Amino acid sequence: MTNSRRCYFAFGSNLSKEQMTARCPESEYLYPGKLDNHIWFIYERGYANIKPSEGDFVLGEIFSLSEQDIELLDICEMVAEGMYHQEVLSIDTSNGSLDCLVYVDLNQILGRPQFEYIKRINQGIESSELPMDYVNKYIRPYVPTDTLFKEPS
Repeated sequence: MTNSRRCYFAFGSNLSKEQMTARCPESEYLYPGKLDNHIWFIYERGYANIKPSEGDFVLGEIFSLSEQDIELLDICEMVAEGMYHQEVLSIDTSNGSLDCLVYVDLNQILGRPQFEYIKRINQGIESSELPMDYVNKYIRPYVPTDTLFKEPS
């Protein structure tokens, strides 16, 4: 078994360090990162996604993952079912650029968040301490705060 590790850029509910610890027990949080010329949105299936967008950016968290963590994350992100696929993108950090694993869905149709996802994305926002101006501009148009949203009847 190899001890190789890869960097992973989280931008959705995996911003939550608690969720990442549960999903990927060998993961280690490294530091914040920024993906330039992309934009954050909720896509048709109701989860976070990113797509190229000149002049925009996505803020997130970088984790170091073991190969076992990546296998587990593939299951959580439903890679085999075609929900997300892995890409390697260059992420800017205070320590320079890093090539990071990023989960992206090719489905670019805008949607509304799954009800269960709203709480998880808000926990991720809180855990990552994203700047509120970023949250308000890029995330709040898609994801309300917990207190403003009631489960559909």
